[in-house]
Formats: sequence, structure tokens, C-alpha cells
Amino acid sequence: MERAEVFAKVSQLLTDYLRLGPGEVTETSHVTLDLGADSLALVELGFKFMETFGIGMLTPDGDNMVVGPLVDCITGMMKK
Repeated sequence: MERAEVFAKVSQLLTDYLRLGPGEVTETSHVTLDLGADSLALVELGFKFMETFGIGMLTPDGDNMVVGPLVDCITGMMKK
């Protein structure tokens, strides 16, 4: 799966789960600070990412709390 496809799916998952408007999720959006995800949402989104992309559970840290690096992390995990 290409990075653009991963971004589209991540964006859709975040938009649906966090009830965001179209275009609110950008490459530079911070999942908690900009998009409003709380700790429970992070866990549930982690499971959604696992199911959608067939990857292991992500550990929330500074690098993958911003959408662009999160997409890069997921893309890299899918290649392993």
C-alpha cells in the first residue's frame, strides 16, 4: 500500500472516530492537541490501526502523535 493510501485511511479513521469535519486532518495535525483525542481514543484508534493495516500496536510517542510521522510509521511497519 502506498503512503498516500495509508494517509487517506488514517485520515478517514481519525475523522470518523473523532467526529471531525472534512479537511481537519492534515499531515501536521497533532492527534491530541489539534484533533482532540484523549487517552481512551488513542487506545481504540491503535486497535483500529492494527485491524486496518495488519500491524502491531503502536506506542504513542512524540514522533507518531503527528499525522505525517504516524503515517510514515504505519507504512514502515507494513513493509516488515
